[in-house]
Amino acid sequence: MRCHHSRNATNAIAVTRPWPHDRDHRACRVITLHCQPTGERATEIWLGAGAATALARRAVGRRGFALIDDAVANNQHLELSTTTFHQQLVRGGEHLKTLTTAEAILRAMVNANCDRGSVLLAIGGGSVGDLGGFCASLFARGIELWHAPTSMLSMVDSSVGGKTAVNLPEGKNLIGTVHPATLVAIDPAFVRSEPETGFRSGLAEAIKMGLGLDAELFALLERQSALVLQRDDELITDVVHRSLAAKIAVIEQDPRETGRRRLLNLGHTLGHALEAVLEGRTRHGICVARGLWFALDVARELSSMSKAELARAEQLLRRYGFERTALPSIASLMTFLAHDKKVIGNVVHFALPTGIGRSEPRAIELSQLAKILSQG
Repeated sequence: MRCHHSRNATNAIAVTRPWPHDRDHRACRVITLHCQPTGERATEIWLGAGAATALARRAVGRRGFALIDDAVANNQHLELSTTTFHQQLVRGGEHLKTLTTAEAILRAMVNANCDRGSVLLAIGGGSVGDLGGFCASLFARGIELWHAPTSMLSMVDSSVGGKTAVNLPEGKNLIGTVHPATLVAIDPAFVRSEPETGFRSGLAEAIKMGLGLDAELFALLERQSALVLQRDDELITDVVHRSLAAKIAVIEQDPRETGRRRLLNLGHTLGHALEAVLEGRTRHGICVARGLWFALDVARELSSMSKAELARAEQLLRRYGFERTALPSIASLMTFLAHDKKVIGNVVHFALPTGIGRSEPRAIELSQLAKILSQG
């Protein structure tokens, strides 16, 4: 078969070819991306219809442990019957991300006879991926990790980049490692049946990527909002593709978040604090969307964006149903802001939007953020 390919985004090639290890040789649109930060393990990403079943075929002959969100365990796009993977069902959600649960999973891996040659396959949304990656990084001092993200949020963001984490009562994602997956298989078909709140949570992360890093993605979300909200397969694929390509470009420059990777935290400074105050009752992306409103407030205060750009960003948030909602007390938010991973002393490394598709890390004192919160 002759393969036709075109460069679509940083480090990404769209090709028409059979899936890797596809015995039926069925041709389909496959977008393959690679993430190779210096000094870190490489990640290969498959994006397209059939990705999950192609991953299952690669798993044949491997010893492994599949951590599966029970909400998708019976999904027709997921088939592990031909593998020898031990399958462990869990209920996805922030409640899953604890050290107690991690210990239970690690002990289950021992009982499943996993060893250093095993692979951990995390199938589910961001919480399952975070926990699975965390356990893979610790078991036998680190084993191979694969992701099959099934939520919009995990597709556009959390499955790529290597961050793993569990929570503490004092804050979100305070315990974690960097352990990139070697393979990420993304089938947009899972999005069709995702609950509305989960889907919108993922869209917030895509808006974040467009606002902070990719003006073309931002324009696509503006131009095609109706079809995106209808979950059109081609548009969802394009949104995931552009979001990941922008993220990969950042990660390859800064895999350990010492500089530019902090831009991926746009909206997350307030978003994480809000999640903690609300005790996980509100989805991550919904909190991030409210954090984007706050980031725009900070941009307005520091004059880092024009009035026209600010209005355009606010209009896009509203178009996707993210209104500017009332916040809990400033005191409760500042308690968790002070424990944020990006805080050093009394200064937070804040991801500041500086235009549509542009942002920069900016050191801002916590007292200034509290002042801006009080004005809003």
